[in-house]
Amino acid sequence: MESFFNTDVAVAGLLLMFAVALAGLVFAYIADEEAQGRRIDWLEEPLATIGESSEVQETRLRKAA
Repeated sequence: MESFFNTDVAVAGLLLMFAVALAGLVFAYIADEEAQGRRIDWLEEPLATIGESSEVQETRLRKAA
């Protein structure tokens, strides 16, 4: 007997729905925290932080032959 739905597609869809629900919960938590005036620090800093500049040493390459 043929199945009405494919199990692999059903599992993939279920995982996708769980991921969307989890993202919604995280965004709702962030919105609640900001509505109460609290800031979430890790959201404020950029992905690539600018650190202290280090001196660049110039290297002179010599030809081998």
